[in-house]
Amino acid sequence: MRPLAFEYDLSQHIDEAEPTMLFTGSSPEELRDWQERFRAKVMSLLGILPERAALVVEYEEEVDCGAYTRHKLRYQTEEAVWVPAYLLVPKSVSAAQPTAAILCLHGHGRFGKDSIVGIKDTPERTDEVERLQYDLGHRFAEQGYVVLAPDLRGFGERQPHYPDPKPDYCCRNYMAATLLGRTVVGYQLCDLHAALDVLQSLPYVDTERLAAAGLSYGGRMTMLISAMDSRIKACVPSGCLNMYQERYQNLHQCGSQLIPSLLLYGDTPEVFSLIAPRPMVIEWGLQDKLIPHEWAERALTRIRNAYAASGQPDNLTVHQFDKGHVFEGTVGAEMLHQWRQGVE
Repeated sequence: MRPLAFEYDLSQHIDEAEPTMLFTGSSPEELRDWQERFRAKVMSLLGILPERAALVVEYEEEVDCGAYTRHKLRYQTEEAVWVPAYLLVPKSVSAAQPTAAILCLHGHGRFGKDSIVGIKDTPERTDEVERLQYDLGHRFAEQGYVVLAPDLRGFGERQPHYPDPKPDYCCRNYMAATLLGRTVVGYQLCDLHAALDVLQSLPYVDTERLAAAGLSYGGRMTMLISAMDSRIKACVPSGCLNMYQERYQNLHQCGSQLIPSLLLYGDTPEVFSLIAPRPMVIEWGLQDKLIPHEWAERALTRIRNAYAASGQPDNLTVHQFDKGHVFEGTVGAEMLHQWRQGVE
């Protein structure tokens, strides 16, 4: 008998969902064919996509951070839509010696991109950075990478009343977008595709060495931009080893990462599988209460199957560590170092 309460009835439907486009092949050719079909399906589910405008980049200020210079800039994505971002440029790079670049993405929090680049000029900012080991952009820049850290839509400077505490507008933004036939994910991907355009426009960036990394919602966006844009050659998604099928009870926290109707065809393991065979380190804090172990293992089985079929199973690393919801970074940094040196 189906539950009387509508909420429980929906939950049961989600529990029993059987996606129809799971990957079942075993060869690189079968994987590539499936990836082409599943990527097209995901694109079709994103709704009406924003129309890109000509890329324009405007620099606003710069700060000497020792090993690198931090530039504040903004770039245009849609007509009259501007993304505020930080660009971290190591002092060792030049057009004659271009280097790899990493798109570093924040998750939920009060300060958006500011925490990613390690701005700790108040106790509240210091707490957010240190509690989540959130300054991945700062760390990567010190390791010699060019880093671009934008504010995602609805966060940082792109939220109401920034930087004061606020309600979480994720679900509200998702509902508003769907009323327009759009999705928040589609809006975010528009800006992230443009972020890669920004990096490729820089003479001191090796355009064949673009990577992405992020924590939590930033990890989810790392997964998505890596899956949907082949210019990303390596990635480190952290704190996002979830399946939508088990997230129903937590959807009040972040509706803006949802793709309508996705469970009819696949789930996050299938989106992760679009990244194969590119190098990827998935970070999993074993004390992270947002990631149920049983569901994480179920997801990993499907992702590993894709990497095995690709012929390069060792390009997938799952970094487990005895911490909570943080960007740990050590194994990811080693993978990126090897990748930057051309060892894959």
